[in-house]
Amino acid sequence: MSKDIFRERERVEEDAYFHRVDADLIAKLRQNAQLSEIAHTLAEKLHADEPALLERIQKLGVTLDTGAAFILAPLVDVAWADGDVSHAERAAILHIANQRGVVPGSADHRQLLDWLAVRPPDDILQTALDAIRIGISVLTPDEAKQRVAAMIKACEEVAKAAGGLSGLLQLEGISRDEGAVIAAIRRHLAE
Repeated sequence: MSKDIFRERERVEEDAYFHRVDADLIAKLRQNAQLSEIAHTLAEKLHADEPALLERIQKLGVTLDTGAAFILAPLVDVAWADGDVSHAERAAILHIANQRGVVPGSADHRQLLDWLAVRPPDDILQTALDAIRIGISVLTPDEAKQRVAAMIKACEEVAKAAGGLSGLLQLEGISRDEGAVIAAIRRHLAE
């Protein structure tokens, strides 16, 4: 009988911990916290609920110091869609990063600069989407849709920054390759 009481108490404490982690992540997302704060809280969520995904992230070399850059990896993927990153795309990503608290000279900023100079492996880009999807899964369906829409809007800003011939002709401003990457990001996050 006493073993059952201890097991039940352990289960209740574990449930309370998972609930607190989810509540912390929800609060950070709702208040549009700095990306580094969201990354730290997301790491706690992954540690509690998705340890295999957290291990994958760590094996890719992502740390808490580069977590904000990791959350911005979909933007980097869009920038690389055409095979290289234009100055305007780079500036757009760094501007978005700065708005979300990524400070020039920080580990996150340096990581973004590295990824903008040399395309990151597909594993990083795919794993970032997996982690972001887990992060937004704690939100209500409407809030999750808003988060996905915000990510897509940021991706579109990066794509439109490139301009190119379609920009000169005042067309959509997003290349076919960029559009395909954005559509894949949307599908993955909406799963």
